[in-house]
Amino acid sequence: MDELALRQLKESKYHAPELTEVMFDYNMMLDMIYDSISITDNRYDAVIDPSMFNFTTSSFKQGIDLIAKRVQDNGIRVRTIFDVNKDNLNIIKKIKHYEIKHIDGLKGNFGIFDNRVYMVFIFQKGSERPDQTLWSNSKELVQKQQEIFDKLWDLAIPLSIRRKEIELEDNTTFIQRAFTGMDQIQSEIRSLILLCKNELTIFSSIKILNNIQYNSNLIDLFPELLERGIMIKILTDNADKYFIDKINAINNKSPSKPIRLKYSNTIGNIEEMVMIFDNKHLLHIQYNQQNKMIASFSNEDYTVVIAEILFEKYWNEVESLSSMSGV
Repeated sequence: MDELALRQLKESKYHAPELTEVMFDYNMMLDMIYDSISITDNRYDAVIDPSMFNFTTSSFKQGIDLIAKRVQDNGIRVRTIFDVNKDNLNIIKKIKHYEIKHIDGLKGNFGIFDNRVYMVFIFQKGSERPDQTLWSNSKELVQKQQEIFDKLWDLAIPLSIRRKEIELEDNTTFIQRAFTGMDQIQSEIRSLILLCKNELTIFSSIKILNNIQYNSNLIDLFPELLERGIMIKILTDNADKYFIDKINAINNKSPSKPIRLKYSNTIGNIEEMVMIFDNKHLLHIQYNQQNKMIASFSNEDYTVVIAEILFEKYWNEVESLSSMSGV
């Protein structure tokens, strides 16, 4: 984004020109968010993941104060979703003028100003501040992401209830169905694919996806799924020629129900693989500290729905950027 476009946006209060861009200039990003806050008239909605929480509480105190001032002076409504835990609860309890709710295991963040500006802050691994910012005033994208925030808000737990949960956590035993070996992970994937009847959604690091493919020939199972009328959607954090060629070869033979594949390096390194089967079952795969692959399974409605909504968030972002670039 150049200075002329930025000046035009400010003069129009971010209504025109209509843009969707990835910004790399940290100072420009701060300028836009401070200015957006200062002219917010009605509502600011935000999802704050751990990376954004650490940045906000350490380097964005001026923005927090500015939001509080807008609430006091103009009565704007501020809704925020955090991953509230024992480590950050005391800080979050001190935040005033916000409506706060909780969702476990948030990955990714975004903010929406007055249902007209959408921003996502992208942190590379280990970064203390955003390395890139996806900014958009596209009415279509903003509306889609506003709908996603509203869904998350409805599902999220009020802070008062989350505080009680944390108080009880030390006395509660949680049981998780986990897998630690590639043979077990491969067997679980095949079992879930055999049970799948309607839809398979995959959101993955291309590194983990290729590892799974190498060990279990995952892609070879896709033609059978298509023959059974199952919809397949895949989103990865980077392009991979081998993987793309394999998917294209399958789609060329099954043009009536192609696999939908999207990829983008603007969503950051995912470092995990999430597979959702029929909106009912979720398999989460990642590397542990010893660089060994581990997986966990869940059929808890809440966990699956949250994963689906976050997948939709990233899918919409990538789709919008692809349209902008003509891909």
